[in-house]
Amino acid sequence: MSNGNMLDPSSDGDTLQFLDDETDAESSKPLVWRLLVVDDEPDVHRATTFALAGVQILGRQLEFLHAYSASEAALLLAGEAEVAIVLLDVVMEREDAGLALVKTIRQELKLTDLRIILRTGQPGYAPEIETIHDFDINDYKTKSELTRTKLYATVTAALRAYEQIRKLDEMAFYDRLSCLPNRNKFIDLSEERLATSTLSDVVIAILDIDDFSEINDALGHQQGDRLLQSVADRLKFELGPDAVLARIGSDTFGLMGARDVIDPLRILSLFRRPFVVQDDAMIVTATMGLTELFTGTTSGRDALKDANIALKRAKKSRRGSFVMFSAEMGSDIRERVRLLQSLRNAVESERLFIVYQPQIDLTTNQIVGLEALIRWRNEDGTFVPPDRFIPLAEASGMIIAIGDWVLRMACHELVRLQTQGGKDIRMSVNVSQIQFRNPEFMDKLRAALTDTGIKPECLELEITESVAMEDADFMLETLHGVRQLGISIAIDDFGTGYSSLSQLRQLPIDRLKIDRAFVTELSDNALGGHIASMVIELGRNLDLKVIAEGIETEGQAARLKELGCHEGQGYLYARPMTSSALREWLIARGSIVGS
Repeated sequence: MSNGNMLDPSSDGDTLQFLDDETDAESSKPLVWRLLVVDDEPDVHRATTFALAGVQILGRQLEFLHAYSASEAALLLAGEAEVAIVLLDVVMEREDAGLALVKTIRQELKLTDLRIILRTGQPGYAPEIETIHDFDINDYKTKSELTRTKLYATVTAALRAYEQIRKLDEMAFYDRLSCLPNRNKFIDLSEERLATSTLSDVVIAILDIDDFSEINDALGHQQGDRLLQSVADRLKFELGPDAVLARIGSDTFGLMGARDVIDPLRILSLFRRPFVVQDDAMIVTATMGLTELFTGTTSGRDALKDANIALKRAKKSRRGSFVMFSAEMGSDIRERVRLLQSLRNAVESERLFIVYQPQIDLTTNQIVGLEALIRWRNEDGTFVPPDRFIPLAEASGMIIAIGDWVLRMACHELVRLQTQGGKDIRMSVNVSQIQFRNPEFMDKLRAALTDTGIKPECLELEITESVAMEDADFMLETLHGVRQLGISIAIDDFGTGYSSLSQLRQLPIDRLKIDRAFVTELSDNALGGHIASMVIELGRNLDLKVIAEGIETEGQAARLKELGCHEGQGYLYARPMTSSALREWLIARGSIVGS
């Protein structure tokens, strides 16, 4: 029985070689096809090797392995690599021994690439068609049929099929740039390692090259590809055969192995040395997310998800370093997923609704506006705070539809109030960055004006300071488009961002809104409300109206009025109210007439 070493039989021509680097002695060996002859008659073994002795098929010699029973063949296949074909006798130690071995090959050993040629010395015997189909049997012949020429033809056809399957496997499961397994193969390898590993614990990690898209943009995709190849080569060399390494994304690598092998400090230290890419020394950093797992406790796919959660956390707070996954992270993600599903259900079942908070002229104490605020009430009557579900709606893109709905509902409400006498009231609606960046935003805004009949001068859009300052050219163009429609613009939470005076001067805005945190400072003798005073002074210099939110005491209102603030809103005047409660409140103040 031959036990010669074999390279990947798919590595000839321009097919990629995905095996570990071989030694010089090993790489000098000629490539061969490995054939396993399984038959309980020694004469059949001798006749087969004699018939095919010295022939070359598809550019390679044949190498023969021999087994004289199904059980011996199963043991041999479990330990041998790169066997291309099994020439299998159907009837050996028992009548179904050959077919039982076929089942073992496909279902237990998972050798799906290997080609199977059934042979029998009983002319009247033939396996069921379903058996041939279900177990992917390449051919079936009686031994008397297999003359030297026909045996050569049958084996050639089987090897050609084997080669094609291997090439397809490479395309489906390997990355052609780095010659590493891809994401799907990494998951399969992870599952295998977890199922068979004797290690007490295993680490799965994802390594992400920082700012790789900027490298592509600045130096071109070809140079970016060369950098990826260089990174892959260094990781492969340094980690060695004890680690599973794969390229699972455009600039991300998957790693798996024992804890002492997948050591994040050691791996990240590999990026301290420049990568030489076509005579250029390129210095890049990387960020890692890792998860520890005990063998048999989870699947490779789930572990990869956990590592990705840790990577996202690292990219936010520990860029260039690493984060190890924890149960708390998993709970946070599951809670976000649960909340997102609940939000979708809330939209469909109309459990989102709008409340309105009055805005008051601090000099006349008259109502001048309303701010539309979205609320979410669960089926059990509890509320989900906006600071929990608004960011989720933005991240999922649901804010586009929700924001459009809020805008239209608020416009309809103001039009109804105006028919009852609320002529001088404006409606303020918050707009997120995601909405502003939506290509259809201006069209939706025009449609809302047309469909609801609201006067543009009665509508105000509120954006946060951080939104206003990001991508100044884009925001400037969009805000000018809003102003051309006749709609006013307010900067919400002003003072919490980092806008410069020169940037602020360029924006076509009408109102600055002091954040409630700075209004609260008015009651603190130590702080004294200096920021609120500065915002009011800035508004005066830029000829902008200033409104303060979160006013809760008469003292705060008096101090704001003394500083020159024009308007305010807060619990001192009214809490956010539903449409019906708002009408009653306005009627009681004489701002509208009852219907």
